[in-house]
Amino acid sequence: MRKQLLPALLLAPALAFSAGSAIITLEMPVGARQLGMGEAGAALADDATAMYYNPAGLAFGPLADEWRMSYKADSKTAPYFTRMASRSKPGLFSKSELWAGTAEGILKFDGEEWVNYHSITLQGNAKVKDAVKVYAGSERGLEENLRQVKAFNDIKTAEDEKHVIEVKMPWNLIVKDTITAILYENRTEKLWVGTPKSLYRFDGKGWKNYDSELGSHRVNALVSQGASIWIGTDNGLFVYRNGQFEQKGKVLPSQNIKALVWSESRKELFVAADGAGVARLVPKKSVNDKDRWSLFTEEDGVMDLNPTALAVDSSGHVWSAHKGGLSHFNLRKWEQVQFADNNVNDISVDQKGGIWIATDKGVWRHLPNYATASGRKAELERTAEEEASGEVQDEWVHYHSGNGLSVNKVWSVLPQGNDVWFSTANGMEQFKDADYQLSAFYEKLLPILNIPDLYHLYGGMTVPLNDWGTMGFFVNFVSFGSTVASGDVDADDLVAYNSSEIVGGFSYGTRFPGDWGLGLSIKFFYSDLSSGASTGEKDATTFGYAFDVGVLKKNLIVDGLNLALVLANIGPSVYYVDKTIEDPIPLTWRLGLSYEVLALADYKLVIAADYNREVVYDDNKGNPEPFYISCWKSILYPERGGEGLTTAKNSLLQGVFNLGAEFTYANTIALRAGYLYDRTGKRNEVDFGFGFMLSDMLQFDFATIKDVGDNDGVRDGQMRFGMLFKF
Repeated sequence: MRKQLLPALLLAPALAFSAGSAIITLEMPVGARQLGMGEAGAALADDATAMYYNPAGLAFGPLADEWRMSYKADSKTAPYFTRMASRSKPGLFSKSELWAGTAEGILKFDGEEWVNYHSITLQGNAKVKDAVKVYAGSERGLEENLRQVKAFNDIKTAEDEKHVIEVKMPWNLIVKDTITAILYENRTEKLWVGTPKSLYRFDGKGWKNYDSELGSHRVNALVSQGASIWIGTDNGLFVYRNGQFEQKGKVLPSQNIKALVWSESRKELFVAADGAGVARLVPKKSVNDKDRWSLFTEEDGVMDLNPTALAVDSSGHVWSAHKGGLSHFNLRKWEQVQFADNNVNDISVDQKGGIWIATDKGVWRHLPNYATASGRKAELERTAEEEASGEVQDEWVHYHSGNGLSVNKVWSVLPQGNDVWFSTANGMEQFKDADYQLSAFYEKLLPILNIPDLYHLYGGMTVPLNDWGTMGFFVNFVSFGSTVASGDVDADDLVAYNSSEIVGGFSYGTRFPGDWGLGLSIKFFYSDLSSGASTGEKDATTFGYAFDVGVLKKNLIVDGLNLALVLANIGPSVYYVDKTIEDPIPLTWRLGLSYEVLALADYKLVIAADYNREVVYDDNKGNPEPFYISCWKSILYPERGGEGLTTAKNSLLQGVFNLGAEFTYANTIALRAGYLYDRTGKRNEVDFGFGFMLSDMLQFDFATIKDVGDNDGVRDGQMRFGMLFKF
């Protein structure tokens, strides 16, 4: 018995390999998610397992940095998205959230889509009317509110209401006006919303209106300071603490407050007072203390007396936006940054210390030298002469309609974790700064045979490279356990061989115009089929290389339809013991399609299909043909032969058909099912799987196989486990 055939014979009922192909691990599919979908993944290559299915998937988000239009809205003359607020939850078992104020109320981003409602689950014997009363915060106008909620949920009869478990409450049921300010207060987990006439608070269950306490003011700005909420209005500055409102800043020459920002490092509040400049408040620390105010004007270096937005960066420096540029307070003096022939509309700071500036001509990201690690270290050693000479280099990056944005006019900007959101003249746009992804996978092979140490492991990691695409690294390992075989001379001479194979390498994917992606994987493998033999016979081992080339076209003909084509395992043949006996590696064509059938706020349905065709072909002398001949000759001249349509049919049925679907609810739970048909490998299987997205960072997947054919079904009940970690 040839030792190199032992694992192939062992797994022959489970894998579709030509009789002469070697290095089974090159074709061992990975990822419990895809394996729960009939092993289809070439066009659905959107996680760290893409390096196996199609490296071109590395060219697109979420694996690569990506720009996308998140919500289309015509806002050429005035912003449709007026304000934004976020809750970033970096914990392992938590998810981030994003709210946006619009000209027509509130929208919330659920991770995939913008929704105009808040979902409430009815508890016990609670009725829809009870939920509406709690949500509205009072019984005033209850019947009209109930009518609107029922219409929104398509509840027409009492019988319909009996079957309602989850009620969708429209955001604009209570807050119907243009949103002029919005804040999510992390400490108490409450959403504060300002309009031209009032202030509202949402605690996750119901709304509270502060008309009677605050009065009818246009709320322009909201910011939190510990247990206090600072409110900037067109008629004064107020602070809310312990259920009470107190007016502050009566000494300011202007009571029209346009923007607020709290400096946690310096315990100071900065106030943009229209027509007066930028004011600084050091709040009193006790009842016997006094608030300390100072005002910065043009004489102090502020660009003008009409600041429109404020931000504090990671070093405690204050940035003020004006119509013609920026004013920068470096804690010693004010400096100016002019934007010639341009209007600055908003300013914000990301978690890495970058300053984002929204203008009429795109967005700038400014990373000051002092915000970098080296800059902070050298800041104290830097002389005034060095700063004046320009030796200190800051970083400026400009994003516009030519390199990401759909339009140049940007009203406001909000960094959220690794992402950045832009309110533009075309609506809401998003720059997704891709996470690193780490994928792990395990399955025990052929459980019905109960063979110890027969298992499969995979690990992969993707690294985004900004505008250059994404790089990935992976290891695929199969242990074949201990195989007992007879010797070459004496059939009674039994020898135990420990067999295993390992494949490792790296992948790269980059994007081209027109939603085209190109990917390349370079793989190195080592196959050890007779380690541990005690006969002194030469070990059956081999080492070699291979590479995959893949393309992926997103949004083919219609949005959501993807097409993939991959030629995998291109490389030279291998031998184990006898150089005259070569085995080809499993050269394979992989064709894939995927389509997003349903993409709603709470529900998402994706279907995917793959066709895998191994194209190993031997010449008249039984030697493997090179890949550039095998890749087409094996298709034109299949093993079963035939003529005309018979040849085409036999060639087609020599491949493996994969079909799968994935249904995702609330971006939290995924249910999967798939079907695999392989006439050559005698497989007729149904796959089932599910996944849990526990947070923005962590996902667990499970899949299993059910054999439905008349074959031996050695894979029946085989279980797969996967994990995806983003950081």
